Amino acid sequence: MSCERTGAKGRDQWRRMQMERDGYCMLCSSQPATEVHEIERRSHAPRTWAHTCNYLHLCHDCHHGRIPKMDHAEQLAVKLVCDPRNFALVQWLKLRDPDLRAPERVTMEDIANHLTANLALLRKMGSV
Repeated sequence: MSCERTGAKGRDQWRRMQMERDGYCMLCSSQPATEVHEIERRSHAPRTWAHTCNYLHLCHDCHHGRIPKMDHAEQLAVKLVCDPRNFALVQWLKLRDPDLRAPERVTMEDIANHLTANLALLRKMGSV
């Protein structure tokens, strides 16, 4: 697992790599991904937001419809499933809190709860 500091150039490079790999939205998987979402907003981490562990590749509908309704733990659950190579919870927490004064702002348990809930829903729908 890695979390590389990218800057704007690196963000574009990560996006191109995601397009080459799959090109579909990490959330719905049914539409082409055209936008990059920062899980931790730039305004909350102005000098540190540009890391691969902070990005989701989304379609317009999910970026402006579903994602705003999701908390950080749920967004990180999507990151863990769809981009595990760039998932790094501690590094992500440090984006906003470099000294890690609030290490339990989001926990792996919070993320796992979202994964479990989504798996139960998929089973109920007969998708798994």
